[in-house]
Amino acid sequence: MNRLLSTTAAVLLVLSLGTAHAEGRNRVRIDQSGYANGAASAQQGDRNGTVVVQRGSGQYARGVQTGYNNFLRMDQYGTRNRAATAQYGENNFSATGQEGRNLRADTLQTGVGNVSGIAQIGTNNTAVADQDGYNNTSGIIQVGNGQDVTVRQRGDDNISVVVQSGYN
Repeated sequence: MNRLLSTTAAVLLVLSLGTAHAEGRNRVRIDQSGYANGAASAQQGDRNGTVVVQRGSGQYARGVQTGYNNFLRMDQYGTRNRAATAQYGENNFSATGQEGRNLRADTLQTGVGNVSGIAQIGTNNTAVADQDGYNNTSGIIQVGNGQDVTVRQRGDDNISVVVQSGYN
């Protein structure tokens, strides 16, 4: 499984390089330790950046960006966590940090100038941020076990903050 994920990540990286213009300045950094971790990144456009840091076992991260000057970061520590981020547009920023077991975080941003942050600590938490428009901001913090949140924002200049703690 680990070999399959590594091969898939390498293929996606090569494909993303093949679709970029010769003058493109996209950057990807993946740093993993532990075992059975997988990461993939695909970028099309210019001045996009991805950083993935994973420690532990069974982690998986996936990043997709199309457009100009987008940045995403995903940090995961623990066991069997999954983070996925997709950004389409310009000047979007996403940061995801997770520590624990069986955590899931998904971010989708379409448009210009959107900012999303997800932080989770615990077990069996799920967080989804979905933004479409201009200059939307979303922050999600979950601490505990069994937390679940979905934020969907459409339009311009929306702001949401969700903080949850405890056990469900």
